[in-house]
Amino acid sequence: MADVPSTEAPPTNVEDNTVDIADDEESKEILLMKQRVEEMEREAKKLRELQAAAEAGSEADENGTQESEEDKAASDTRSVYVGNVDYAATPEEIQVHFQACGVINRVTIICDKFTGHPKGYAYVEFAEPEHVDAAVALDNSLFRGRLIKVTAKRTNIPGYNRGRAYCLLVATAQPAAYPFSKTALTPPLPKQPISPGLRQGKGLVEYLHKTLPTPEKKALLQKFFSRRSNKQLQPGSIVTVLQDQAPTQFTGVLIAMRRRGQATSFRLRNVLQRTGVEMQFFVNSPSLKEIKLVRPPPGGRMRRAKLFYLRDAPDKMSMLAGGKK
Repeated sequence: MADVPSTEAPPTNVEDNTVDIADDEESKEILLMKQRVEEMEREAKKLRELQAAAEAGSEADENGTQESEEDKAASDTRSVYVGNVDYAATPEEIQVHFQACGVINRVTIICDKFTGHPKGYAYVEFAEPEHVDAAVALDNSLFRGRLIKVTAKRTNIPGYNRGRAYCLLVATAQPAAYPFSKTALTPPLPKQPISPGLRQGKGLVEYLHKTLPTPEKKALLQKFFSRRSNKQLQPGSIVTVLQDQAPTQFTGVLIAMRRRGQATSFRLRNVLQRTGVEMQFFVNSPSLKEIKLVRPPPGGRMRRAKLFYLRDAPDKMSMLAGGKK
């Protein structure tokens, strides 16, 4: 009997393939879930580490803040506020202005945080709180042609004006000369009488070497006091004088001149704690080292040759010092 081939179709693996695909999809989802769980665990671990570090840093900051606040309060008791400061002033110049008040630790000029330009005020920190009173006595004194405002620095309240940043120009204080003090009116040295021998001609050459102007003094006379000079000093000018003796530096308004050859002299006026102080300088004096013209008078020239009326007109004195006629 002959074999008859079966007409049934061979079994297919459709169901098996479907099951395999479903298993693969489930395994991929499980892997993705495991990866997400691992990422979440890593993030949680990082957060715990950051939180621990932040707590440790906050404790250290609290300790440091307490110490810094105490240091700031102590430094505020030794500091003064200086207002109406010239924008071109340097910490070194401010240091020179306050040097005679006491030892200075630091001079700080406050600047704008966007432009970096000075705001027109500064702080001066002294080594001892006792020096603050001497510095406050310089209120309304003349500095770079301006009457500055000097007051004791107040202690800043935490959180007050928060967010206002500023940049600092800081200069470490070094001993320097002082331009102005209460002892500015020093009595003149007594004149030495001419000896009988000198009247007879004995020691005349040595006497002339001591009294005749030096080449440097002749240059000052020719530059600032000759009527033919283009740089001659005019009444109303802001002038700075450097000396070998105290005050080593003095700045004031030129109120009078007296042209008398080698006896030429001029008078400067400044304001100290609303009290006018004047000094008369002799160009040929051995103690006088240098004369600097800070600023000419407003408009180039004043109407009067003698400005003694400024003694009774403090408002006009302030306007003249500020460059207003």
